[in-house]
Amino acid sequence: MARFIGIDTSCYTTSVAVYDSQQGLVAEERTVLKVKQGHRGLSQSEMVYQHVRNLPELFHKIGNEIHSISGIGVSAFPRRRADSYMPAFLVGKGAGEMLSQTLHVPLYLFSHQENHAMAAMRNRPEIWNIPFYMMHLSGGTQDVLSVTWEAENMHFKNVMTSMDITAGQLIDRVGVALGLPFPAGKHVEVLAKGADNPCQFPVARVKNAFSFSGVETTVQKCIREGNQSSENVAAGVLQAIGRALKKELLSYPFESGRTMIAVGGVMSNTYLRHIVMEIGRKKGLTVLFADPVYSSDNASGNAFGAFMRYSHEKGNSQ
Repeated sequence: MARFIGIDTSCYTTSVAVYDSQQGLVAEERTVLKVKQGHRGLSQSEMVYQHVRNLPELFHKIGNEIHSISGIGVSAFPRRRADSYMPAFLVGKGAGEMLSQTLHVPLYLFSHQENHAMAAMRNRPEIWNIPFYMMHLSGGTQDVLSVTWEAENMHFKNVMTSMDITAGQLIDRVGVALGLPFPAGKHVEVLAKGADNPCQFPVARVKNAFSFSGVETTVQKCIREGNQSSENVAAGVLQAIGRALKKELLSYPFESGRTMIAVGGVMSNTYLRHIVMEIGRKKGLTVLFADPVYSSDNASGNAFGAFMRYSHEKGNSQ
């Protein structure tokens, strides 16, 4: 038996996890960073401060599962490694380095984006080292990527990205304007279920890209005018995102037969998951989601990734 620790200190969540080579994920704890009511984010210094406070508490919670550790996986970069530096991730990277040196076990560095991909791959480990597509929709990211492998490392090629704000930013900004807590994703989803006549917000068409700034302008005007219920506004925003996904993804020449991993906080939304499943069927793609609770930021992917890297390295050395 071998166990692997995962750590992720992202822009809005501190996370740790433990993956067991025989039992799978045996522990996962996270704390969403605190954002003041009415605010739409945190500075990097505020993120670092909260991560430093949160990590010891999370390790205390999973303490009984930390034994027989063979490796550690940590998010050391935000997205592709060329993007490099973001202070929030240095907190987790530093903790991983200390544990690695203390326990005399290997440390595997991943990007936050790889962590998201691997959180879904836990359900289908057989696609490790096989090319796939990835759609990462969150508060800070709106990417569709073609992913290939080289020596156990993922290589990302942009297929589509955001021209302005992301779907996650749109949801969060609208949620805050409606008086909901930040991050607002789960609150907007609950609110939208009460809609009786969802608003129809126009969506811009941009080839091989997404644009939501125009949608936000229209929605914010609608909220200020106060002529629509919060429920209908929330549902209209989610439907607008769904239409944008259909417009762009259905027109792109994806390679049929590949897996499409769809992750990020936005992909925990039930309505949008159905939209992506429909797109996958029409494009001949096998859509793979992380379980909804592991679609948003968490460290389970890094723990699983450390297990996979360690297993392949051990196998190659024999």
